[in-house]
Amino acid sequence: MNRILSWRSALVFAALAALPVTPWMSKYSMLLAFDALLFGAVAMSLDLLMGYTGLVSFGHAAFFGLGAYATAVLLERGVLSLWLCLGLAAVVVGAYALTVSYFATSRRGIYFALLTLIFAEVIYTCFRYTQTFGGSDGIQGLPPPRVLPGVAVDTPARMYYLMLAYLLLAYLACRVLVRSHFGRVLVAIRENEDRARFLGYDVQRYKMGVCLISALLTGLAGALYPGRAAYATPDLLHWSVSGEFIIMVMIGGLGTLVGPILGGAFFILLQEKASSYVEWYSIIVGLVLVLIVLFAPRGLLGFRQALRAVSSPEKASR
Repeated sequence: MNRILSWRSALVFAALAALPVTPWMSKYSMLLAFDALLFGAVAMSLDLLMGYTGLVSFGHAAFFGLGAYATAVLLERGVLSLWLCLGLAAVVVGAYALTVSYFATSRRGIYFALLTLIFAEVIYTCFRYTQTFGGSDGIQGLPPPRVLPGVAVDTPARMYYLMLAYLLLAYLACRVLVRSHFGRVLVAIRENEDRARFLGYDVQRYKMGVCLISALLTGLAGALYPGRAAYATPDLLHWSVSGEFIIMVMIGGLGTLVGPILGGAFFILLQEKASSYVEWYSIIVGLVLVLIVLFAPRGLLGFRQALRAVSSPEKASR
């Protein structure tokens, strides 16, 4: 069995760990890198559903937003422990994910996607119009969480390293999952659900399992967001955020894990750089995404692999 973390992946994470000490990394750049890693981790979590199981979820913003609100509620009340925030986020997101997955996994295709969207819109509406959680303004002015007593995550460098550590752990967990028997059953369900059921697998149970895992990874990433932004608002729960997550996965490449990480980072950097030059940056972002879909339908990672495949025969013929 191959190693869980290849030497290339280890080298990439080592380079990311050294990034903050480089002279060109400002505080702004470090916070931008935090966002890139954060949404890369979310896209990778969604890839467990889309790429490996063939399920499209329009409700992942709810998992992300609930994780963020779980942290925000505790920080607002003076509970600054990061671990308690992550624990509450896991409980809240896990309970919601079990409810959604129980009903959604009983349906296929577009009906699964619609059910995830409907549940997410209910959550969005509740937080948007409930003053208990700040209404449309959300929860603002949050203090930074603490990893240990007296050790607050209050600098861009600490935020970045915290996010990098989470991304590494989430990536290792996803790698173990997709290479296990559980992961192979998910691929079988994606390829032919009826045949997997005929072979004796409880398809709905496997779907619920991967939905729960994907939701928890997304919710934990969301729980880290208020420490960087100092707020949690209903906008994090909106369906358009779920759409952005799906775009990130498609940009990077379905069923690859690494691809969605690249896709999430690419989307955030493209959005940030385009918005710094023009007000109508969304049009530029949209055009770039259309070009990727048309000319690299397998995503950035698939495009790279295709180039390598084309160049290999040319080298062999020489």
